[in-house]
Amino acid sequence: MEESNEIAAAKAELYADAEQIYERARHEVTIERKDGSEQRYAATRFKQQIDRGRSDGTIVSTVAHIVRRRTVGFGHLEAAKRPDLMLEVLILDESKSYHRLFSPTTIEIARERMEEYRRRNPG
Repeated sequence: MEESNEIAAAKAELYADAEQIYERARHEVTIERKDGSEQRYAATRFKQQIDRGRSDGTIVSTVAHIVRRRTVGFGHLEAAKRPDLMLEVLILDESKSYHRLFSPTTIEIARERMEEYRRRNPG
């Protein structure tokens, strides 16, 4: 069964937005290495997953899978105080065409994670 143009466009928008998060984090976020020095944050596994999701046509389920568990990447972005670069923000954005493609469970997980972030990082 062929997906509608509208769904295909929403999936393409999701991939583009997820890729933009990756690129911005790579250029704007630094993380501490084990030796105490700093390096730019490159979420290579995240990028591999979203690339695979795009090529397999499973970008929505791939993104949902990523947010179902608290990742190291979320921790890096939290430490950098960059909630704007968290994948959960994309899922919660009701203005995006792909918002409706996520299950209520996935949306609730993203909402809870962002509320948890705000409790730990007030202001």
